[in-house]
Amino acid sequence: MKFYDTAELGKYTETPEGYLHGEFPITRPGVFPYLRSGGSVSQVAKLPEEVFSKETIESANNKPLTNEHPNVGVDVNNYKKLSVGMTDGDAHVEDNKLVVGATITDPETIADIKSGSKRELSIGFMADVPAESGEYGGNQYDAAQRHIKINHIAIVSRGRAGHDVSIHDDAAFVMDDKKQGGNLMPAHLIIDSQQFDVDQKVADSFDDKKKELATAKAKVAQLEKELGQSQDDTKKFKKESDSLAGERDALKAQLDEAQKKTMDQDALDKRIDTRLALQTSASRFVGDSFDFKGKSDREIKVAAIKTVNDSFDSADKSDDYVNAFFDSAVAEAKKKGFTHSATGKEIETDSVDKLKNERANAYK
Repeated sequence: MKFYDTAELGKYTETPEGYLHGEFPITRPGVFPYLRSGGSVSQVAKLPEEVFSKETIESANNKPLTNEHPNVGVDVNNYKKLSVGMTDGDAHVEDNKLVVGATITDPETIADIKSGSKRELSIGFMADVPAESGEYGGNQYDAAQRHIKINHIAIVSRGRAGHDVSIHDDAAFVMDDKKQGGNLMPAHLIIDSQQFDVDQKVADSFDDKKKELATAKAKVAQLEKELGQSQDDTKKFKKESDSLAGERDALKAQLDEAQKKTMDQDALDKRIDTRLALQTSASRFVGDSFDFKGKSDREIKVAAIKTVNDSFDSADKSDDYVNAFFDSAVAEAKKKGFTHSATGKEIETDSVDKLKNERANAYK
């Protein structure tokens, strides 16, 4: 998920070239309220082991400064357009804060800072946010930020969570627990408490529709209350609102369908492991020359059973019966410590391990 955290711009100096340079605290551990996209507030923990991890500290080095937050992450393709400066490579921990040096080079941004219209720094970063409860610093939390990686640091007019302090040349770092935090900006699309992984264009389109719907509803309410709008006009705006709601529902249906078609990666990995284990076990009986491709698990087990019992008839047997017969044969083979190669000759278990490794590599 994308996050925006805000802190007050610290003390800076002006270089002979006119740049502004300083060493700025940008975040610290704590439990802070974050406003979710649905309007609810979540108490999210920034734990010391995450904020001060080597990964997070290094992510603050050599990162672009921006004038306000861009709508996208900053990278090599848009750096020239968005950057107004750069952090140094000296990010470190000081007084329980993550601190980094930075130089602001853009004339317009420098003028805004000197005039006081730009008062704060706001880090834009990505983090995993597992739901987990706990306590830190005497405050309860219901989620924690993990694997924090800073993308950019924005110079902003005021904090998204309501900072109300001014910037001065000698301003001290201030972070008010009651005000600190930022808007939670999900990288995923959340609809009715369900999360969907979607293309950024889809997410942007959905957000636009939500804004249009909210605007239409507000317009209806305002006209009804303040202007005493006629019934016909009210129906017109309500129709627009209903239409936008219908577009939203249609988009949700498309996302639901896409979600159903996405195979869970963990289930796929488990299936691969199970299949490989079956082939390894069955090879004790059918040999390495056996062609497993296109055969079901049951067909492989029946072929293995028939190598030790030609009269075995699986026609009317249940899967449980075949599985039990196969497991019994495998257990007996392991007990005797032998298997059969493609030529039908007995080979040592060391050779079996070698064949298993070769087969596993071939499968990958």
